[in-house]
Amino acid sequence: MTRVLVTILFTTLLAGIAGAGDEPLEGDGAPTIPELDCVIEPSEIVDVGSAEPGVIEAIYVNRSDLVQKGEVIAQLESSVERATLVLSMARAELTTTIELRRENAAFERRTQKRNQVLFQKSSLSAHDMDRLKTETRIAQLQVRQEEDKKRIAELESRRAQANLLRRTIRCPVEGFVMERFKSVGEYVDEDPILRVAQLDPLHVEVIVPVEYLGRITPGMRAEVSPVVPNHGMYVATVTRVDRVADTASATLGVRLSLSNPDYAIPGGLRCRLAFLPAAPETTSNPAGNEVAPPRTAFVTGVETPAPKWPVSTAVAPVPGRYSKAASKRTEKATASGGN
Repeated sequence: MTRVLVTILFTTLLAGIAGAGDEPLEGDGAPTIPELDCVIEPSEIVDVGSAEPGVIEAIYVNRSDLVQKGEVIAQLESSVERATLVLSMARAELTTTIELRRENAAFERRTQKRNQVLFQKSSLSAHDMDRLKTETRIAQLQVRQEEDKKRIAELESRRAQANLLRRTIRCPVEGFVMERFKSVGEYVDEDPILRVAQLDPLHVEVIVPVEYLGRITPGMRAEVSPVVPNHGMYVATVTRVDRVADTASATLGVRLSLSNPDYAIPGGLRCRLAFLPAAPETTSNPAGNEVAPPRTAFVTGVETPAPKWPVSTAVAPVPGRYSKAASKRTEKATASGGN
């Protein structure tokens, strides 16, 4: 009976040790990243200007208007440029001079052909025959010259059209008008006309202490809660982590991208941010059965690998297996002692 009690106590002690190894210790690993203050900002803020100096003829948008990428938002006075375009297009379409030169070249070829017969009969001198050949060649070159002039006129027409388009101001991004700097009738040269903010996606800027350096990587996710009533919680993704920290404050900047397709989240809001742990992945063994991944201790998005257990494709390792084996041995020992 004493031997049975000793066996039971020994197996119970082994089960407790195995169970304690399954749970991570309270003080193990690095400290978790606390909830941090952040700012939600537009991904782009563009001061839209003009490529050409001039007087503003029209502005088609106002403050808080939604503008699409490529939409015309302003127009400079361009009456001279439009007239230049019409003139250059008319020149590019003219073909009278080319037809005249072609007729002249055709006549010179016929003249040379008729005089070739006289030259063979010695009725025409070699000098006259050479002059006829030269005149024919000159007529052909004059045709090419007029064709080259037509091509140049077409290129000048394209340039005039490009100059006119440069006086038409289009929005480079899709977003909302933040501010108008100019009005109709004002002269613009290097100053911007409008300021446009792109709100999809949004950028979430957060300052993180350097003690968490290496714990935050691109691709991590975080919950973002705007500090505004009636706004929910959103999930953003880390896109950039600064490579240079600020020495004075011992901090570094992190940028996250927040999708905002319906523009429900305005820019310029303060927020609170909490990093999420990475989602566990499942793998498949050769038999096609899903096997749970090795246990990991999550420390705010950073996975600390657990000790490698011997994995079999037939039986997946589960926590507490040492306890189950010890219980079976205890039952068997009890049964043999009773007998």
